[in-house]
Amino acid sequence: MLDIGLQVVFDGVNNIVMEEGVVKEYPIGGLICEYARLKPTEIKPIILKCPLFKEKNFNGKINKAMLWLFNALKKRYGIVTSVMVITDFSNFIADYKKANTTELSRLLAQSNRGIKKDKIKQFILQDTGYDMFGIQTVGQALLTAYSTYAISYVVFKKSFMMLTAEEFDKNAVSGFLSLYGENYEMQHIDFSIILYEKSFHSIYNIKSSMSLLLFEIAHSLNNNTKFVKCKNCGEYFVPTGRVDSLYCGYPSPQNKEKACRDIGAQATRAKKMKNDIVTQEYRRLYMRLKMAIKRHPDNEILKKQLQKLTSEMKKLRDKKASTKISADDILEWIQKEDENCGKLEKE
Repeated sequence: MLDIGLQVVFDGVNNIVMEEGVVKEYPIGGLICEYARLKPTEIKPIILKCPLFKEKNFNGKINKAMLWLFNALKKRYGIVTSVMVITDFSNFIADYKKANTTELSRLLAQSNRGIKKDKIKQFILQDTGYDMFGIQTVGQALLTAYSTYAISYVVFKKSFMMLTAEEFDKNAVSGFLSLYGENYEMQHIDFSIILYEKSFHSIYNIKSSMSLLLFEIAHSLNNNTKFVKCKNCGEYFVPTGRVDSLYCGYPSPQNKEKACRDIGAQATRAKKMKNDIVTQEYRRLYMRLKMAIKRHPDNEILKKQLQKLTSEMKKLRDKKASTKISADDILEWIQKEDENCGKLEKE
């Protein structure tokens, strides 16, 4: 198997990643923020493109397939996420390779348990040519490792969100902190000392997703790291300049060529202007109906129209807050109500 683990030099202030000729500095907490941006569903189409997917020689070809997968992931996600994904995959693949017949049957039975009701497992197998997990081919083995990885990433992401939230479950946090105490053996972190540039440095080899979280959270607590949710993309980051930064330095959802911090303020202003237009148009229509009722106090239809306007507008604002609809959708609705109001006034 590949030599797995994320190589990190920690100097007490920053993390320096040293992988594949890449030397990149991260603030404390920055590694998990980057890894938490991953959407695991995006891994499936990459796996399906593996040129060794249909190979039946699992033991002979899996290492080559894993190297291909690592390079494909690195091209898309960068070194930290690609190393962590391939590290967990390698752990699971290693279990399949070293297991005897009985142990392998148990591992695969666990992967296939509840397969018909598990939506994650159904998603992974859909349109792959397989209806169950196994290691009959390289592709099937990768999908099997992927199914186990998906579970481990969900645990990582939920723990990350719990620990960065403003309010949290004390019992859940206590359970997590036990991994630094009585359950410390669940940490998979190797330590060594290396000499370069005439200095000794502490280097850690982090061998699982949860171990990366444990490594980062411990140092984050010691250093009072501030995790900030980007106002543009909604993902967490650690400010490296101004501590009151509102936008991260990762590619923005509006334009992958530009970072959120470059266009975030502009996008926020545009959003605010659109919201202001919605408010102005609503108030204009509201006042139009109020004046129409004042001119025609006995018109019950106009009164019901005003009640409908206020109640529906409240529902639409709630939907917009949960990102189910946009400001443009509300403006379109207001325009239609405006047209209805005009027809009522003529009647």
